[in-house]
Amino acid sequence: MTTISFLGACREVGRSAILIESKSGAKCMLDYGIRFHGEDRLPYNTNLKNLKAVALTHCHLDHSGAFPFLYKTKKIPFFTNSISLAITEVLIRDMIKISNYLHPFGYRELDLLKQNSYFLNNGTRQKIHDNFFITFIDAGHIPGSVSILIEVDHKKILYSGDINTQITNLINPASSINIPEIDTLIIESTYALKEHPPREQLEKDFAEKIIDITDNGGRVLIPAFGVARSQEALLILEKFNYSGKIFIDGLARKVSMLYLDYPDFIKNIKLFRKALKKAQFVSRPKMRSKVKNTNGVIISPSGMLKGGTAINYIQSILHDPFSAVYLVGYQVEGTPGRKLLDDGIFEFKESRGHKNNHVDLKIKAKCDYNYFDFSSHSDNIHIHKYIKNLKFQKDSNLDVFCIHGDNKSTTRLAGELVYKDYNSVAPETGEIYQV
Repeated sequence: MTTISFLGACREVGRSAILIESKSGAKCMLDYGIRFHGEDRLPYNTNLKNLKAVALTHCHLDHSGAFPFLYKTKKIPFFTNSISLAITEVLIRDMIKISNYLHPFGYRELDLLKQNSYFLNNGTRQKIHDNFFITFIDAGHIPGSVSILIEVDHKKILYSGDINTQITNLINPASSINIPEIDTLIIESTYALKEHPPREQLEKDFAEKIIDITDNGGRVLIPAFGVARSQEALLILEKFNYSGKIFIDGLARKVSMLYLDYPDFIKNIKLFRKALKKAQFVSRPKMRSKVKNTNGVIISPSGMLKGGTAINYIQSILHDPFSAVYLVGYQVEGTPGRKLLDDGIFEFKESRGHKNNHVDLKIKAKCDYNYFDFSSHSDNIHIHKYIKNLKFQKDSNLDVFCIHGDNKSTTRLAGELVYKDYNSVAPETGEIYQV
């Protein structure tokens, strides 16, 4: 029997890792991500003997961050695409450089990962062993993101990765309508308990608020994830003809430049180039000091205000009643961004011992602050629609595994699907299922 081992992202968001094993013992790893808290940061430990290939859905560290660990002693074909590899390298190098956690791998293993990488176009059926194939399918999450169709022992397993089926400005949405008939589905559940607001109205409100504040001399800080969300915010401003100054800092600057090198992965590269030309990149402390007192928009990581270059700007903006902080990504409980939204207070502590530099902030916001739900994940309605449009084999058990969400999200989605006659479950870390 074919087996699926769930090594991470079980009733949690983090360290995504799915191991598929054929009845002959050949194995394929789908994602191998990192977790950012706790002692067990790597995926669940298991026997990786006879690992024939590894494949990546997208570059985010919760899906890619632990891959170098697999290259400490092995040389395994790593299937990805050009843009995902480029951004993955940037993110992992940055993680190794700034993390206080000692990861059991380094730049050497990252270089080996790159050396063993093979680019796979969407729709291309790639053989990895006898009766064992993988195919990439557009996932609509971020540039380069894919779902993975696994064909093993004459069974078809679809691993969604992170999916988004709603229209955005940066990339095209995912669709499940043309996916071949499957036997088993592994589906993300990040927003299984939520319904996103109507996108067009949300974008309009976002742009109008920013235009109003900057027209009146204020500044707007957009603390955004450096990968995709920063660029999406920039394109929304372009869409609504924002004519004020725009500054891009930190990882968002580096990723934006990288995106220009991969035009085939961007929905409208001409529009993206046009938007970028209107923005100014901030790369030096002297310019940063000037920008934080300049009328306009600042797009800068980190998205949850846990660090990054956004911290350089936020103090002056929080004290200014004519300015604003607009968050555009999900704010995990306990993060400074969530605290700001819930209580109107920004709290941040950071020690940089090697520079003898300690930051300890607690500021009550006098500025405007708000959250705009520009999610790149499907919500409850769209997850169900995605599954409904999938076609299952007539003799399949309608197996669905709900992962990549907290305990409530995964178990609730599994329960809703049971009600619709799917054989669905929210697996726990380390569990193995036969399909």
